[in-house]
Amino acid sequence: MSSRARSSHRPLRWGTALALVCLLLPAGLAHAQDTTDDTQIEAAVVSIEVTQQHADWYSPWQGTRPESIEGSGFIIGPGRIITNAHVVSDARQIIVRLSGDNQPYFATIEFVGHDTDLATLHVKDPDFAKGVKPLELGGIPSLRSRVRTYGYPAGGEKISRTEGVVSRVQFITYLHTGADSHLAVQTDSAINPGNSGGPVIQDGKVIGVAFQTVTRLSNVGYFIPTPVIKRYLADVKDGSYDGYGDLGVVTGNLINPAYRQFLGMPDKRLGVVVDKVFPRSSADPLIHADDVILAVDGVPVLSDGTIHYYGYSLSYQQVVEQKQLGDNVKVTLWRHGKQMDVDFPLKRFPDANRMREQFDERPPYFIYAGLVFMNLNREYLDTFGNFWANADKPLLYEHFFASMESDQPYPGAVVLSRVLPASLNSAYTGMVNTLVKSLNGVPIHTLRDLETGLRASKGGYHVLELEPGDVLLVLSKSAADAANPVILKRYGITKDRNLP
Repeated sequence: MSSRARSSHRPLRWGTALALVCLLLPAGLAHAQDTTDDTQIEAAVVSIEVTQQHADWYSPWQGTRPESIEGSGFIIGPGRIITNAHVVSDARQIIVRLSGDNQPYFATIEFVGHDTDLATLHVKDPDFAKGVKPLELGGIPSLRSRVRTYGYPAGGEKISRTEGVVSRVQFITYLHTGADSHLAVQTDSAINPGNSGGPVIQDGKVIGVAFQTVTRLSNVGYFIPTPVIKRYLADVKDGSYDGYGDLGVVTGNLINPAYRQFLGMPDKRLGVVVDKVFPRSSADPLIHADDVILAVDGVPVLSDGTIHYYGYSLSYQQVVEQKQLGDNVKVTLWRHGKQMDVDFPLKRFPDANRMREQFDERPPYFIYAGLVFMNLNREYLDTFGNFWANADKPLLYEHFFASMESDQPYPGAVVLSRVLPASLNSAYTGMVNTLVKSLNGVPIHTLRDLETGLRASKGGYHVLELEPGDVLLVLSKSAADAANPVILKRYGITKDRNLP
């Protein structure tokens, strides 16, 4: 079993291979074609100072040390500001300042969409931004068009305005959660911390929110484009953020002509084949494995899985991305030599949360007799360091692949994450980072199953079965019950559990 120390895995921390930072476009290029008064735009851009305290997924009963970070944002309405979710996640205090004004204004989070890395702040003070005109949203920029980025890079007190060109529009993984992929625009960029959440401007309108870069490459930065921003704003109109829906299918391309002939496909250009349908997903049970998706909402899907979208070749998922949860989607299929349509409402991907980085919540845990149990999820794996890559292979396999191999809904998994040393459990300190198969014969898939398992004790013993290897961990029930409060007090733990 491997040992580990808590790693600084949050992508926001500078100096990592991948960083959530905003765009600072290189100076020296010709000015973008923009007739809007820069003073008017700059007046609507704010600096944001946040005190953050992240959860500690290695010692889940406590938080990490509070730290201060800085970002940017822009005004979209009276007292309303858009910024990145990663700027204000796990926030304990948020202060915003206007350009050229040192007056601090306290802000609260109105809505946050971690899966889309966008957040809306609200400043209650009626004197905030009086007379400032909110920025308007524009469209999608064309390739090689010029853009301007505004913000407060590197914690500077003065607003910065820099320029660059659009080089690519594509789907990428949003690093804030590490699991969600959405549309993004790539531009050449010099990257500095502090600009996250700042607006990217073209022709006087916002065409994006600067949010991340790849630090191992030179001059590669990204901003969130307006289709994603507009969808987020439409989502929160009902007073809550619901997030994205997903078809819940895994598809493969049909570029190979032999595969198309095998499926009896008459068209040489259209369609992707369905390899898997996830149980309880939007597509279940109307779409089947080996179906061919020909079109989504009437938009033809090419054999490489792309569609034509505003002059760009993008993943067909973009059609689904524009919809809200509960919206209907029509999928045109080729099945057993016939074309057919199916229609169904969009649902969340059933397994999404455990795949994501988690924010704004305390980690669930359960402690008994010094044994610390946690859910197997992305945050737990990240405690091994190097963006989960150093985690034990059985845990990685269970997390990423177990759900792919079954036609049944994935029930979840629990791990013995730590042993807080005491005389009662000293023989078991080497059993950490193992999957919990059962407790007293009760299968364990969730932390609440542990409560049921403890009540099922027979013969005065607790028998814990661990994987891999079907290893047994045995405790005297009476001795464990007596030791539990003593161990909690010894390690300064006030609560033995936090259950969802």
